[in-house]
Amino acid sequence: MSPIISFIFAAALFRHGFANEFLKATPKDLHERVSEEDIQTSLLEEVEGTLGTGSAASRLRLLEATLKPMFDSLPKNEHGNLGHAVVRYALHRLFVSRHGWYIKGLGRHEETNITSPAGVLKEYVPTYIQNAFEQRLGDKGLGLHDLAVMASTLEHLISKEAVTKLGQVYKIFKTFPTKKVSEKVADEMLDTYMMAHILGEDLTNMTLFDARSLNADMPQLFLGWRDTQAFVRRIRSSITHLSKARSQLVTHDFSSLAKVVKAVGEEFGSFQATECRQLKNALTKLEYAGSGRVKLSDFYRPSLDGSWQFQESVPYLRQLGALDESDSNSMSVIMVNYLHSQTNCIASSGYYSVCCKDECESLIGQLEEKIASPEALPDAIVKIVTNMPSATVDSSRKLSAKMSQLLEDIAAQNHGTVPLHGRLFAQWMHHVYPRECPYPHKSGTTRQQTGEEWLLETGVESLATNDEMFQFMKNASATPEAAEDTEFMPWSAGEELLGHRPSSIVKSTSLFARLRPAVLFGLASLLAFGVLKNFRSVSGKDDKKGDKYVV
Repeated sequence: MSPIISFIFAAALFRHGFANEFLKATPKDLHERVSEEDIQTSLLEEVEGTLGTGSAASRLRLLEATLKPMFDSLPKNEHGNLGHAVVRYALHRLFVSRHGWYIKGLGRHEETNITSPAGVLKEYVPTYIQNAFEQRLGDKGLGLHDLAVMASTLEHLISKEAVTKLGQVYKIFKTFPTKKVSEKVADEMLDTYMMAHILGEDLTNMTLFDARSLNADMPQLFLGWRDTQAFVRRIRSSITHLSKARSQLVTHDFSSLAKVVKAVGEEFGSFQATECRQLKNALTKLEYAGSGRVKLSDFYRPSLDGSWQFQESVPYLRQLGALDESDSNSMSVIMVNYLHSQTNCIASSGYYSVCCKDECESLIGQLEEKIASPEALPDAIVKIVTNMPSATVDSSRKLSAKMSQLLEDIAAQNHGTVPLHGRLFAQWMHHVYPRECPYPHKSGTTRQQTGEEWLLETGVESLATNDEMFQFMKNASATPEAAEDTEFMPWSAGEELLGHRPSSIVKSTSLFARLRPAVLFGLASLLAFGVLKNFRSVSGKDDKKGDKYVV
C-alpha cells in the first residue's frame, strides 16, 4: 500500500476523530535548531575536503558532475556565476532529483535575523550557509565548485541529524552506543527510528513503553509500514552483508546502524517513487480529456463513495497551487501540482520533507544538457521536445501549431530567444507534458503548507466535509467532452525570469575565478579560527565574551 495514500488515509481518520495523536505529532520538528558551531564545523569539513583526496573530495566531485549540466544552462551574473536566487533554485532541484528531499529553507523567503542564542532554526540553515559564502565571496556569486560545497555541507548536516536521532533511540533502549546489539534489537531500534521519522515524533523524552506502543500501532497509523520495514531491512542487510541464514547469529554496532539510517534517508525518496506512481495512476483514471486536470466533482467522488482518497478542501488546494479556477463554474485539480504538494509529503526531518520526485526534472535536465545555455531559439527547443518522450507522452507526437506559436510568442517577449528558466517556458512545458510538469503560478500567489500547518494558521481543517464535497458534485456543470489534447487549457501571461539577463557574460576565466581556491582556503581558515575560539570560550580558556563566529 502506498505510503502517500496511507498518509491520506491517516488524515481521513483524523477528520473522523480516530487519529488525533498521529497528526498532532507531525509538527514537532518545525522548531528544531542547530548550533552555529555545528554548521560551521560541517562547512569547514567540506571546504577542507576540496583540498584532499578522501571521501569528502569524492562526494564533491560527484556533486559537481551532477550539477554541471544544470549549472551550464542557468542564467549567470556578470561574473559568470550564480546569483542568490539562482543558487537556491539549483539546490532545490538537486535535492529533489537526488533524494526526493524538499529542503525547507530553499522554498521560502528568508528572514533578516536567522540566528539566536539557541542556534539556527533548521529551516534557515541553507540561508545561513549561503550568507557565509556570499560574505566571503562578495557580490561575485557562486561558481560550480562553491555550489557543490554548499550542497555537500547540507547533506553532511542531514546525515549528522540522522545519526543524532539514532543516538536518541539508543537512549530509549537504555543501550550505550559502544555496546553491540542483536539482530532482533537492531531491527526494533530501526523500527523506532522510522516510526519517529514518519510521524515526526520527538525522541528526546520518549520512553521505551511509548516507543513500543507506537511501533505496535504503526500498521494502523501508516498502511505502508510493512513495506517500509522491508525496505529498511534490505538496506541493513546490504550494508552489513548478512545472509538470512546468519542474520540471527551476529550483532551490530552503532557505526553500522548509523550507516543504515543515513542510507535510508538518502534512498527513501526513491523507495517512495513507486508509491507516487500509484497515486498518479489513481488521478489519471479521473483525468479530464488529457488535460492533466481532474474536475472537483470527480476528485471528491471516490471519497463520497467510501474511499479515503482525495478529500482536501478548496481553500487548502488553492493555497497549495493545486486548484485551477480558470473556469469558476467547473474548478479542477491540477494533477501534478497536487501530487508534488505538501499534502502528499511524508517522513519529515528538521531539514526536509520527503515528497514525490519531480518527473519534469528529467525533462528539463535533458533540455539543459543538450542546449547548455540559459536561452535557446524556439526551433531548437521544438526539435528536442518533439523527440523527448515522458512517462505518458510518446516520441511520435508532433507539436501543434498553437504550441509552436506560443513558443514564438515567448521568444518575442525576450528579445528573440526563450529563457529556459522563465515562468512562461515552464507554463509551456506544462501544456506539452501536463501529467509531468507542474503549472507555474505567479510568485506570491501560492504557498506550500502541510495540513497541520494550515490548521494551526487558519483554525480550519485542510479536509473538506462530506457536505462540501457533495455540494460540488451536485453543482457540477455539464461540460461537453473535449478532444484528447491540451489546447483548451488556460494560458496565463506574465513572464518571471530566474536571475537577470546581463548584456554580456564573462566567458573567459577571470582573475577572481583563478583565485577562488585561495578564497575557499581562506574561508576554511576563518571557519577553523571561529570554531577554535568558540571551543576556548566554552571551556573557560578565553575570557572574551559575546564574540561572533568569523565567517
